[in-house]
Amino acid sequence: MELWPPFEQITPDMIITVSEKRQEPPWLRDFRLKAWERLTSDAVAPFWPSTAPISFAIPPSRQEIAAYYQHSDEADMVYQRLSQTLSDSGIIYGDFYDVLQKHPDMIQQYLGSLITIQDSPLSALNSAFFTGGMVVYVPDHVHCQVPLSYFRAFSNPGQIERQLIILGTGASAEFVEGRPSLDYAPHHIVLTEVFLSKAASLKYTAIKNWDSHVITWVKKRTHCAKEAHVTWVEGHFGGQDTREWTEVILTGEQARCDLVSYLYSSSRQHISYVPRIIHDAPHSSSYLTVHGVATGNLQITGAQDVLPHAQGAVIQRDLLALKSGRAQVTLSNPSIIAEPGAEITGNDFVVQSWNLTEADQNGRALEIAQTFLSQLPMEFAIEAQRLINQKSRQDIPGR
Repeated sequence: MELWPPFEQITPDMIITVSEKRQEPPWLRDFRLKAWERLTSDAVAPFWPSTAPISFAIPPSRQEIAAYYQHSDEADMVYQRLSQTLSDSGIIYGDFYDVLQKHPDMIQQYLGSLITIQDSPLSALNSAFFTGGMVVYVPDHVHCQVPLSYFRAFSNPGQIERQLIILGTGASAEFVEGRPSLDYAPHHIVLTEVFLSKAASLKYTAIKNWDSHVITWVKKRTHCAKEAHVTWVEGHFGGQDTREWTEVILTGEQARCDLVSYLYSSSRQHISYVPRIIHDAPHSSSYLTVHGVATGNLQITGAQDVLPHAQGAVIQRDLLALKSGRAQVTLSNPSIIAEPGAEITGNDFVVQSWNLTEADQNGRALEIAQTFLSQLPMEFAIEAQRLINQKSRQDIPGR
């Protein structure tokens, strides 16, 4: 697997060369160059030092891809068959570059419109270097009956990924993400943009258990139109340093968001999690449940903002963290409530001491995971419970 040179040695010409090798349209090449310009500008560079130890993988050549597809594995064949079956209903489900080839206008319309290049150094970095990802599109009034799962194509296996999920009016779908690590990729950088039209409904489930050497930066942003409903269910277990932002903007009247997360930070592990829900329309509602367990370093910043014109907004909170031994736990709730009539129930962040012993093992950690586990498909719930049991046993002092 080829690698980019060190960050400070990368040039615009290198980005152009890689874009041309991938046969990207001119507008996408220009998109990358604008991102690179932003990333190296005086406004951003101080926040992203060139000494950052990141090795960017360059995707396989087309010859390597062609050779691989002569011996494609079962997962590839299942993915191809499912994509074809769904297309009969007008659903688009595929690898970013497969969809780009067939639907370039759709990609151009949505890419970077919700998480812009100017959003942050992370968005500029991703926009300049992403090498793959997934795209889901469900037409108006179509209900996808099959849970759609994350799939990493061999042709675009990059550690820097971009995902687009677009649901038309009255459409519904479920997306399930179980993340495997890449041996050559110590860093994983992902942006996900989700667009829900009027009365659309999406459930997004993610279980992430990265290898202990992996550092991740992930940002997800969802736009919910009138009466749209998004459910985020997230579990974070592995990795060396995880930084994740999950944002939902409720821009339509009666839009809803349910966000349920569970985080387990073991010793020598850092998790920073920032869920944020913005009420930008009347009678919108949100339910935020974040339960964390820490024997390592855990940082949670959970906000539910209500803008002045969001009359009748309803907010529910359930925020709890268990702290064991010398764990470092930082919790904050910087919510901005600019609409005095908002209905707010539940608790702000509560931190409880947790005496992890042989007798208790996983009892308390598993107890506060029940809301999260109840939202998972059965096979994911079994795996998540196994991970909680395993991490609790490993964290018992003296083991």
